[in-house]
Amino acid sequence: MLELKNISKSYGTQLILDNISLQVKESEMVSILGPSGSGKSTLLQIMGLLMKADAGQIYLDGIDYAALSEKDQANFRNQKLGFVFQFHHLLGEFTCEENIKFPLFIKGSKLDEADLELFDKIVQTLGIQPILHKLPSQISGGEQQRVAVARALINRPTLLLADEPTGNLDNKNAETLYALFVELKAVWQQRIIMVTHNEKLTYLSDQVIYLNSGRIE
Repeated sequence: MLELKNISKSYGTQLILDNISLQVKESEMVSILGPSGSGKSTLLQIMGLLMKADAGQIYLDGIDYAALSEKDQANFRNQKLGFVFQFHHLLGEFTCEENIKFPLFIKGSKLDEADLELFDKIVQTLGIQPILHKLPSQISGGEQQRVAVARALINRPTLLLADEPTGNLDNKNAETLYALFVELKAVWQQRIIMVTHNEKLTYLSDQVIYLNSGRIE
């Protein structure tokens, strides 16, 4: 379970998050909605150990984020968390296959049979076999986002965090990506938290959380 207890965050005198508490169970998909400036992305970054809260606690499967050293936090983030952003941040000089496997290369060890089997499973699930040897510049925006999702999954994350992942996609590709998240939740028991401005893409979520002025409505 992911559990947030009384999370608060300020920038100077501006309160961004005000005493946020929530729980996300295994295999749940949670959508976070709210107007611009409501604190959605800040909350996601705190969940992803990309930013520190001013107050409160976060536990993932019983592990207290705050109790970890900076080095252990970095290892925890790389091993337990997967990220998908509005901008896919693919490496332009590498093929799609190399981009997907890049988190495994960072480990510095040779890919084992389990790594390769997982890679094949992810590629098949996302339907991106035909583009593996292409560069990001040679594929569509929807395909680029699928490659980014594959890269986020390659380390077998306990929690997948998606920040406006459909923001740069047209309606058709946005719906396709949302359907993919639903499939990952159902088939892989993937725990997913997605920040979005598109309320239409929340109808199959297990929880829909509305943030306004840093508080859950």
